[in-house]
Amino acid sequence: SKMRLDREEFKRIIKFGVTGAANTLIDFGVYTLLAVALGLSVPFSQVCGYSAGMLNSYLVNRSWTFRTGERFFSLQLVRFIVGNLAVLLLSVLLINLCTVQLGLGKLTAKLVVTCFTLAVNFLISRLWIFKGQK
Repeated sequence: SKMRLDREEFKRIIKFGVTGAANTLIDFGVYTLLAVALGLSVPFSQVCGYSAGMLNSYLVNRSWTFRTGERFFSLQLVRFIVGNLAVLLLSVLLINLCTVQLGLGKLTAKLVVTCFTLAVNFLISRLWIFKGQK
């Protein structure tokens, strides 16, 4: 079935946004603690922050945003991990590009990359990970 922007789809986007805001706060918090406060490497801090946000994302999106009836350990979880690992890899490449090649500060780079990956992540979540959910 075609994805269309009806009332339920709009509510799903809002829920995804609220969940994404929480994930982003977790991600930014861990990243800032590691990269800025502790001075650890940017790629390592990105992996840790993104992973913490990713775990929260799966738990909340499966139970609230997309209301899946699937067990925690399922094909959906496998798709979630694969999709998010792809977005994580993209985010590490982009954050490195922003800090090393473009000379952006650590937090500015994080903000730019997060905006881009949120959009990519919604599309992957809606069209592949949690597809077919009413």
